Amino acid sequence: MKIQEKITVTVALTLFFVIFITAFSFTQLFLVNNRNVRLFNLAEQNNKLTEYISSTYSEPQKAIDFLTGSDYLKRFEDIAGVEIIIADTDMNILINSLNLENEDFKNLLLSSKEIKSFLNVTDLLTISGRQESGKLIMADIKNNRYYISIKEFPVKDKNYLSIFLKKQTELALPPVRYTIEMLLIFVLAGLISIITGLVLGKNISTPIMRLNRSVGRISNGDYSENIRAMGKDEIGILARNVNIMKNKIQRSQESLKDFTYMLSHEIKNMITSINGYAVGITEGVYSTEEEINEALDIIKNKSKDLENITESLLMLSKIENRIIEISKEEVNFEKMINDLLKLYEPELGRNRLKIKKTFAIMPETKLFSDKYLIQTVISNLINNAIKYSNTESEIIINSISDDESVIISVSNSGLNITEDERDKIYNMFYRSKKYEFKNIKGFGLGLAISRRIAGILGADLDFDSKENINTFIFKIPLNR
Repeated sequence: MKIQEKITVTVALTLFFVIFITAFSFTQLFLVNNRNVRLFNLAEQNNKLTEYISSTYSEPQKAIDFLTGSDYLKRFEDIAGVEIIIADTDMNILINSLNLENEDFKNLLLSSKEIKSFLNVTDLLTISGRQESGKLIMADIKNNRYYISIKEFPVKDKNYLSIFLKKQTELALPPVRYTIEMLLIFVLAGLISIITGLVLGKNISTPIMRLNRSVGRISNGDYSENIRAMGKDEIGILARNVNIMKNKIQRSQESLKDFTYMLSHEIKNMITSINGYAVGITEGVYSTEEEINEALDIIKNKSKDLENITESLLMLSKIENRIIEISKEEVNFEKMINDLLKLYEPELGRNRLKIKKTFAIMPETKLFSDKYLIQTVISNLINNAIKYSNTESEIIINSISDDESVIISVSNSGLNITEDERDKIYNMFYRSKKYEFKNIKGFGLGLAISRRIAGILGADLDFDSKENINTFIFKIPLNR
């Protein structure tokens, strides 16, 4: 089942049950309200009779004689459509138009459940007691359901009970009519739910389906189209994040293509050079000892370049696949930096570069971490500074510490790095397109590897460039 169908079905079913239950509840509410109105009307009629008797007669017997000897009650019953029973407070029936037995009458008064609270639409759906209405009950008498109002009223010093009974016929809906009403509610709820479900399902699923198609194109290598990110909801945020991811993948793919081309070209040149000099030696092209030694030196250098590329790619692969093991041993930064500088003496000499170094790490500072990984980062930073420094300039290496970290900074004087390039220098395979960098050896892996090693060590590798002075800052926490 597609997502649009799932959303449509879910919304439709939910709305159907909500609408059906709500409609059914309101139907029952109005039925109950109708019942309450009948009971209150019955109580008001009872009040009129009892108030008339109490205010007109001062002697109990005269009141009883009037009610039994005249047609007043009969006319009242005909007008109100009720049956009337008059009894004293000892439950002795004095007037009985329903021909109710004394025992049944007593059971009616004693066992019937009184209705004390009412939910009325006419009273703005408030629940309230109806003390002025007397006792209101519903009971079954002689196979009929009756509304009953019981009102106690005084005549001089004696109290009587006035009981009004009305058959419950007004609310009894015929089965066919009730069934039709329920079917109408069912059909209307279904139609509203289906239409609403279709509309909401389409509105919700359309951006998701559009997003799915776009992701499908990205997975097939098509990065030409950005996803329309409309709105600030989760789908809009997801669309923007997918666009960001797409752009990063596209840049990585482009960098990878450039790197593959450049790497294959460089390796081919190295192999061609190595093969050419080797063939030259074996075939006697280089006959003198000096020519042979020079050819062998070139072969050694090219072989070393191949080794460096292989080691860099292997290191990068280990980092990317999280299979590198971290050892813990005390790091002596002064010795490490001095050893690295000895390795780079030939390059420093050829470029006539001077080194200015400062060691200000506090004696009590002890850092235990992976010496090989830290050395790799510092070596890459020094190598980077040598390659991109102006001739006869100075490279400054500072090492300091505080309570939380050891900080190694490497600065060199060279071309200013633009803001646009600052976001790219840590990308794998990135090489600046500037003409001045064209003849500088490298494959754009050193800083990418260094940044990833810093992440593994929990360290930071930052960059700053001011007035052609480029500085890399390697900050290693002591608690690692």
